[in-house]
Amino acid sequence: MAKSFDNEVMAGASGRVGKMLVFRQRGDQTIIARKPRKRKDGKLFTDVQLQVQNRFLDASLYARKAIADPELKAAYQAKANVNQTAYNVAVKDFFTPPVVRRLDDRAYTGVVGDLLSILIKDVLMVTEVMVEILDDDGTVIESGYAESVDNQGIEWFYTATVDNEDYNTVSFRISMVDTPGNRYTEVKTFGQDTNL
Repeated sequence: MAKSFDNEVMAGASGRVGKMLVFRQRGDQTIIARKPRKRKDGKLFTDVQLQVQNRFLDASLYARKAIADPELKAAYQAKANVNQTAYNVAVKDFFTPPVVRRLDDRAYTGVVGDLLSILIKDVLMVTEVMVEILDDDGTVIESGYAESVDNQGIEWFYTATVDNEDYNTVSFRISMVDTPGNRYTEVKTFGQDTNL
């Protein structure tokens, strides 16, 4: 795939040239690519190929639905760069899992009311965060939903509800739901994010 910038001859070109090239517009860029090929060998798609195709279909359907909602479209457009559309960012959001950037457990000492602070990075925002505190055998000591501090799905607080004298051997299972509705889980051990 080639890109053309500030080329007066190619500016605004789109469509097919012969049987080999296709020109597309994305923002201020002209994209030059090989013409897509259809499968002619008669072979069936593998299960993995079909799963990938279905995942892309799901992403496409989500992006169409997202840009039909004016508020959601505006939120995705605000995240887009000069050569992206709200649709492109919505597809990216569907495929990109949120990441726990920081788990601040310094205020957690195994006492009811102690706070965990969780900083999450996502393409748009995380809509729900559930925290499970596990003992060293993986048994759930307590669980509950964290609360968003900033209403942007970036910073979350979880308040402990169970006393735990072995607090320094615990791990935290953090389950996040992003805007497209996908659920992702990360596990952090006590004191893992020490560079705070």
